[in-house]
Order: sequence, then C-alpha cells, then structure tokens
Amino acid sequence: MIDTLITWLQEQGACSQIQSAEPLKGGYWNAVYRIRGADFDLVLKQFAIDSGQGLFPVLADDEARALEQLADTGIAPQYHSYWPQAPGGAVLLYEFVPGQMWLDDMAAAGALFKGLHSATVSGPFRTLPTQPQAILEQADELIGGYIVQALGVQLEALRPPLIKLESAASVLVHTDSGPGNIIQSAEAITFIDFQCPGMGDACEDLTCFLSPGIHHLYGLPALSAAQEQAYLSAYGDTDVLQRFTKIRAYYSYRMAAYFVMRYYSQQGLDEKVSQAYLKAAQLEISALGSYR
Repeated sequence: MIDTLITWLQEQGACSQIQSAEPLKGGYWNAVYRIRGADFDLVLKQFAIDSGQGLFPVLADDEARALEQLADTGIAPQYHSYWPQAPGGAVLLYEFVPGQMWLDDMAAAGALFKGLHSATVSGPFRTLPTQPQAILEQADELIGGYIVQALGVQLEALRPPLIKLESAASVLVHTDSGPGNIIQSAEAITFIDFQCPGMGDACEDLTCFLSPGIHHLYGLPALSAAQEQAYLSAYGDTDVLQRFTKIRAYYSYRMAAYFVMRYYSQQGLDEKVSQAYLKAAQLEISALGSYR
C-alpha cells in the first residue's frame, strides 16, 4: 500500500523522487513513515480514521490546520502539505523532527507549553470543555457502565465537588500532551501528533503532561514534586497556574475515568494493553486525592 501511495503522491507533485520509506514507531491509530529523497526528509502520516469521538479523537483536518498555522514557530513540526483525498485515507506531510522522546528536561518542557499557549491561531478548532461540570460530564460519558466496577467505585469516591470557575482564556490546546508526543534534541524541543487539538483551557495540557498515569504509559516514572514545580515555574504564567490549582482535580478525574474505561474495555482483547491502563488508572486515582 505504501508503494501505491508514494506513487500517487509523486504524481500529485507532493515531493520529488522518494529514495526510502521507513515505518516509524508510535503510530497507534495511523500509519506513519519517514520518507527521504535527495532534497527532503519528511514524515508521511496516513490517517486510518477521522473521528470526533472520545477523549483523544483523530482529526486529520485539524492536525493539518494546526501545523500549518504553527509553521515557523518551532512548537510543531514544519508543515509541508496535506492531501485529504489520498487513496487509503488522508495524508499529512511534515518535516522530520530529529531527536528523542522527552525524558526529564523540565525547564524546556515548561517553555514549550508556554509557547504553544501563547501562539496566535485563527482556527477553526473544536471547543473544549473548560468548566468543572462539563469536564465531569465528559468523564461520566467515558467511564459509562464501568463506574460500577471496582476501579470505577474507587474513582467515584474521589469525585471532586462541583464548583463554578471564572472563564478561562481560550488558547490552542494540544490535549494529548504527554511526554511521548514531545521530541527533544540538543538544539530544540517540539510537539508532534497534533491530531486532536482544540481551543480551551491551558490547564488541560498541564494536567495531561503531569499525569502519573500518562507517564506510566510512556514507560516513565511519575514526576517528583520538585520536577513538577520546576516545570510549572518554567511555564511561568501566574494566572494559568492559579487556575491550575483549582481545576487540576477535574481534569485528573476525567483522565482516570479514561484509564478505567480502557482497562476494562481491553480485557479479553489485549491483556498487555489492559494491564498498562490498569496501572495508569491506579496511579492517577492515587494522585487524585492530593489535588482536592
């Protein structure tokens, strides 16, 4: 299929003669390749699905739009082109980002997130829930009937009380902003996989990045209190950080609901994945009590 697609892209003038096409790891829903030629080094991402459903939907048009609007900022990979009618599914091309998955540079991470949330974009992007009630309602939808299972009952006991907060400043939010979607080298740090962006509360990204469950899924230990503080200090936006202390529990509760859903829904289908989400849920639930 990749050979047929490459031929099609060359016929469209997307790129010149492709010398190599190498599958990349990490594409859970979509096929991702590194394609190289004499004058280019690109990532080819073909979207298997395009859905507005779930906590981390796959939104091909929105990822292309985000990369195009963030071009030349260093916050996202450099946009090349987008082919929504490609055979087999929409295709996004962007410049390959050299480096490794982020590991422990808290200052660089904080600065990267601040850069994203300060970016000027015109959209259109989906509107994300930013009030506790809407976030809790989304958590309820995610966990569904699993709320009566043991982990669901444990999580519900930590449900944060309903409060009303002032409106958040609306910024571009990555949403899937864990360490696996951040690439760092000696020269630069950037986000990848903008496939579910939206306009909303910067605190959603902060919570995702700091989530102990998310770190576990990427094979990393939970951050220490000192590491968290270093990250938040580097982020440095007083208004956002004040709001973060009030809303973190709601985003964490929703994240835990997602982990619980994934744990139970994968049982009997993929036991390795199920167990990974079990541990993620346990870590998130354990941490949730300290955010209240």
